[in-house]
Amino acid sequence: MHVTRRLTALAATVAALTLALVSPAAASSPATAPAPAASAPATAAVGPVQLYIGGLGSGPYNVAVQSAVATAADSAVARGFDPARCNLVKGPTIVNQLPNGYVQVAVEYLCAGEPYAPGPTFMLNRYHKSSDTQSNSWYHPAGYQLQGPLGSLYAYAAPDTTPLYLCQVRGDHFTSTDVNCEGQQYVTRLGWLHTSPPAGVATVQLLRCLRNENRQIFDSIQPNCEGQIHGGVLGYTLA
Repeated sequence: MHVTRRLTALAATVAALTLALVSPAAASSPATAPAPAASAPATAAVGPVQLYIGGLGSGPYNVAVQSAVATAADSAVARGFDPARCNLVKGPTIVNQLPNGYVQVAVEYLCAGEPYAPGPTFMLNRYHKSSDTQSNSWYHPAGYQLQGPLGSLYAYAAPDTTPLYLCQVRGDHFTSTDVNCEGQQYVTRLGWLHTSPPAGVATVQLLRCLRNENRQIFDSIQPNCEGQIHGGVLGYTLA
């Protein structure tokens, strides 16, 4: 099976600058977390959902490649993507030699666009490892431990909502309502959250926070940022 090697660029280039932690106007005050950017105007472009999806196959090389591609396509469909919207970004790569000349082959695709969502909402969870904390609604990042839910996001735009994005500065993930990720690297769109508490709907306030000990950015639904530095309100998730 012929595998097309098309490369697709990420939605934003990697920036070299880190987020500012101290406001110039308050340089003598204790450091504060960078405040979230204001919600993007309604006319601004909405960033895509983009996910890396892998596939693994085994057997004779040609069979292993076909199997890896088919596995990746099935995974893309399971995530709501049309496989035609996915581009090969890595592989086919032999990752293991098996008996009788067989091999294991891996491929990785980047799927971008508007995946089908089976329901109107999905859960935003927080994950942590020693060097990073990230909020994610799409998958459990490899190597991270689940810390708990942060409320639910809408799968589609609803009245008085704005998109929430996953961004990255160096090795630190953070969320933002700015499609440009405040000048940092765009990762994916996570969903939509309310810009203010809606009448008759139970919500929780999603806060940007900063750890005192290592200046690591994280999200919290605790009003005191779990004893860490308060950096402002991102929006309101569904309780």
